[in-house]
Amino acid sequence: MHTDLDAIRERTRAYYDIVGSRYFELFRDELAQKPDDRAWLARFAESLGKGARVCDAGCGPCGHVTRCLADLGLKMTGVDLSERCIELARKAHSDLTFQTMDMLRMEFEDGSFDGIVAYYSILYTPKIHLPSLFREFHRVLKPRGKALVVVKEGEGEGWIDDPMGTGERTYFVNFHAAELQDILLECGFRTMAVDTRAPYEFEYQVRRITIIAEKCVP
Repeated sequence: MHTDLDAIRERTRAYYDIVGSRYFELFRDELAQKPDDRAWLARFAESLGKGARVCDAGCGPCGHVTRCLADLGLKMTGVDLSERCIELARKAHSDLTFQTMDMLRMEFEDGSFDGIVAYYSILYTPKIHLPSLFREFHRVLKPRGKALVVVKEGEGEGWIDDPMGTGERTYFVNFHAAELQDILLECGFRTMAVDTRAPYEFEYQVRRITIIAEKCVP
């Protein structure tokens, strides 16, 4: 299995530069149809308190999670590897802050955020590299800062054809809740809440996993 991180990150960036506009059309309003997701986002926001500074890591072209959390009173910054995604997110939400940045190598100082969100955005990082990703999340969070991670449940990882039929290929990772919690624990987080839900009828038919974890303090 080819898991060279730099090659996969470059492929992911190029993929979203190409498909960003299509993703924007399809998913910009998806939260309106997902009460469970909105409830988890509200729970996360409440746990941090109004005015908390939060990074939406891998915000994508829609910036809709960034928008939702900003409307719940958080000070949001969205980051994404793809310049096209950031361009689209800025146009959709001109009052919010978006920056082109790799979430595995963020340009923020240690302890910059009260919270960090990864809403289906870690799905493109091979599991062998997830400890590096979560340690980067740990680094930019303040003590007892919180991470909200949402993924798809399933087996395996590897290169797949774009499900939207563009002819592009991308690296994709599936998860189980227990393994994700184990990696978070290894990287200095403790699980505060976890849930696995069935897909909505209009979603790709795999279960969704949501975890809220807190940065441990020695």
